[in-house]
Amino acid sequence: MELLKIPGLHMLKENKKNLKKCLFCFNSNIGFNKQIVKNNSLLCKSNESNLEDYLINSKPMINGEEVKYSQVILELKKFINTKEIFHIDGLSCDIQSISKVLNFAEKKKYSINHIDGKRINNFYKSFQKYGGSFTSFNEIKNRSDLMIFLNISEEEICLEFFEKLDWTRKKKKESIFFFNSTQKKSDEFSHISYKEGNFFEELNYLNIDTKERSIKKKFEGLKKKFEKANFPVVLCNIEENNNAQVLSIYSLIKLINKKNRLRIYNFLGSNNSSGYTNVCVTKTGYPNSINFTERGSEYEPDEIRPESLKEYIKFQIYISNFEENPKLNFFKNNIFIGNPNFINKNKTQLFIPTKTPGIDCSGLVVRSDGIGVIKLNKKIDSDYPSLIEIFEDLM
Repeated sequence: MELLKIPGLHMLKENKKNLKKCLFCFNSNIGFNKQIVKNNSLLCKSNESNLEDYLINSKPMINGEEVKYSQVILELKKFINTKEIFHIDGLSCDIQSISKVLNFAEKKKYSINHIDGKRINNFYKSFQKYGGSFTSFNEIKNRSDLMIFLNISEEEICLEFFEKLDWTRKKKKESIFFFNSTQKKSDEFSHISYKEGNFFEELNYLNIDTKERSIKKKFEGLKKKFEKANFPVVLCNIEENNNAQVLSIYSLIKLINKKNRLRIYNFLGSNNSSGYTNVCVTKTGYPNSINFTERGSEYEPDEIRPESLKEYIKFQIYISNFEENPKLNFFKNNIFIGNPNFINKNKTQLFIPTKTPGIDCSGLVVRSDGIGVIKLNKKIDSDYPSLIEIFEDLM
């Protein structure tokens, strides 16, 4: 198979700190340019394969055999026409493609879930249980006078997040607190550390608005700042397997909110999960795990999980532009649509390679740090169809 090899094709302008932003590092969980490019490539080391090894002549497949595009679409239509129940997963793609897939799923009455669905559900289930008040990046920038990062280290946050705050060095030091167990810290911000494994015990001391008990000395600076704060914000990093931690954080926020409103800012995750939830909420009112039925859209975060659905649903359509090796839960019949470099293409019944936003087509994604929307510009030409074209064929 032919690989794309165009040395130095994408030179990126350096920012004022002589650091370059990787095209695909918007896909990190917390920040856009978490990975830094230190050479003349567009891509950081961990994402070099997104361009340097991008397959430009990958072929559609039926049961591991290469076929024409028209043949694989015809076979997929045959599957759909059997009237079997389908589940659609992954949806690691641009905003417009997500919208097209949701329209298709609604029409066919299929269920949908995101590649980062566990993370999305973890956040929203906690929010639904305890409530809270969200805030935006612009509100933080213009109104906040206290930011508390819970269980997030400095090095996990992209540099541009702090640059776009446009706060003075003095305000950053006095108003930004990191609460974590990491030993790496700078003098640019304030820090409250705890020993690894002591998160839940130390978290109780963050109920800094209480007057019923004394607090540890290391929390005194934060307590004084909190008492004077007009717009305090807590920033959480929600993961798929830290549900107990997330519930504890939201329980604490609910306690504090009885006396002083504490806003919530969430880092929205990788694979354009924030773009996906925005489209889902706009269309259905629900963030993820949606089952389209004759009665309408149903939100079922406990039921729509691929590891359980595969026990009784035969067909899965898995969509991924940004991940060439996603962790699939293989159903009896699997249709993969997306990245031409997909590792397990021979294990699927149908494989349909498509254009990838940021490489051979353009597309919009929402930054994982919530600052705004990114346009991923087309860099090269290819003969692959786009996701939108495929689902227009299927409609």
